[in-house]
Amino acid sequence: MPSALVHGLGALTTSILCIIIYRLSLHPLAKLPGPKLAGVSTLWLAWHVRKGRNHIFMPELHKKYGPIVRIAPNQVLVCSEDAIRQAYGAGSPFTKGQWYQVCAAPDSRRKGENRFDLLTETNMNRYKHQRRAIGPAYSIKGMEKHEALLDSYITHFISTLHSLNEEFVDLSEWMHIFALDALATVTLSKSVDYTSKRNDDGNMSASDKHWAYFTVVGLFPWLVELTQSIPKIGMYLMMPIALAFGLPIPTGLPIFKFAVPNVLDRLSKLDSTAGIKPPADRPGLVTSVRDTQEGQEVDEDPPGEEKDLLASLMKLHADKEARFHPAWVLGISLTNFGAGHDTTTITLTSCVWNIAKHAEVQKRLQREFQEKRITRESSYTDIVGEVPYLWAVMKESMRLFPAIGFMMPRVVPKDGAKVAGRYLPAGTTIGVSLYATHSDSSMFPNPKKFLPERWLSDGTKEKKREIGRLDACWMGFGGGSRSCPGQYLARFLVVHLLARLVLEFDMQVKGSPVLKGWFSVHLHGVDVSFRPRV
Repeated sequence: MPSALVHGLGALTTSILCIIIYRLSLHPLAKLPGPKLAGVSTLWLAWHVRKGRNHIFMPELHKKYGPIVRIAPNQVLVCSEDAIRQAYGAGSPFTKGQWYQVCAAPDSRRKGENRFDLLTETNMNRYKHQRRAIGPAYSIKGMEKHEALLDSYITHFISTLHSLNEEFVDLSEWMHIFALDALATVTLSKSVDYTSKRNDDGNMSASDKHWAYFTVVGLFPWLVELTQSIPKIGMYLMMPIALAFGLPIPTGLPIFKFAVPNVLDRLSKLDSTAGIKPPADRPGLVTSVRDTQEGQEVDEDPPGEEKDLLASLMKLHADKEARFHPAWVLGISLTNFGAGHDTTTITLTSCVWNIAKHAEVQKRLQREFQEKRITRESSYTDIVGEVPYLWAVMKESMRLFPAIGFMMPRVVPKDGAKVAGRYLPAGTTIGVSLYATHSDSSMFPNPKKFLPERWLSDGTKEKKREIGRLDACWMGFGGGSRSCPGQYLARFLVVHLLARLVLEFDMQVKGSPVLKGWFSVHLHGVDVSFRPRV
């Protein structure tokens, strides 16, 4: 062997050993509890994340090592009430971690004013302005403008459930069918009509492939930077990365073949369309832009001002053209589909499972609906105002089965911070597992029990204070200023469907939830029967 090669290998080996010794002995996080291999390389974390068991793996780490665990050379997992407030509370100086850049489409990397990507945005001034700008459209008041549109689709969905003749069907798939068609209806006044097809056309499978791949790849920021800066290289790297970790190759979601051309056609009618471009190709989420537009028939604009959500967003642009860039309309419209379909599905699946599984809960909802005269025509405001128990059921279901199973990475600010009793230097990435915090008995007494009553006030100051504390620990829609911008859209869809299901059916379930997921966690293995009420 040539001496130069020997010296080179020796130098490389020495460098690796020095890095390992530093990370295990001298690194600022070296004294934190956690698996030793986790302190050596992020590969340890990636190997476990790839299995799709974050909802089990991360809580188990806390059981073994305590409220703060080192899970990578510069990353820690925390589980404490104070940590939630520090990292995710309103006004927190902790910023989003680099992992989120894996969620950024290549064309959202631009720094100009027309960038719109609320999930990955790190410029807080721009983020706050954009959140305020879309606020009127995504408020409950904004949603109620589209109530008749949603009710019409739900009637079609309920009619289809009646035609199943009490047959047991896959609960998760049917809730996904609803989520896809409901989001399309509210956004665009029309849908693919997966409801009549009685299947989701592979959208959930494609979503799973997307998150399986990108949740792991996002743990390596340098790799994300490389693949997004030079997309052609990224395409070639995809196969070896997938093979190395045993991951599927991401494929596009079929729903975007419908959504992209319809949104773009509507936006083409704006007076000002500067900056509006089709979304860049992104494997695993949006299929080839060419494929989405060829052969698609696009209807004319629906009649009636603000009949749908896209019309509301276009009106915001027309009213505030200087402050609401037309490209933002495109960005948030497509986000309804990309970010909304699976989380809404998970919430609906967990709610229906818990209502049907607990007969006393289903009967109480039916009784309260009758007493409060809730009907098919009742508005969202009437339903949640008259029957707070339904909202309690929804919150408790989201506590037991959070939609997000991965840690939500945040970066410790420049002065460092004391978290869970340990000092963490600036630049440390921290995160919480909702499956750990939501099942922690110090935050939620009797955490394994389904108790909607924990969210209901009895009018006393003590109970009000306790609910406030629970709310601070509950992160069903995220927390603080970075909470889900579409949460009222999700509530709107979920509340309306649950109300109609309770009014129309006695629901029965069989099987037990089998959880699987990477970033989001889905409930599989449960079948449901919708028996019409007499």
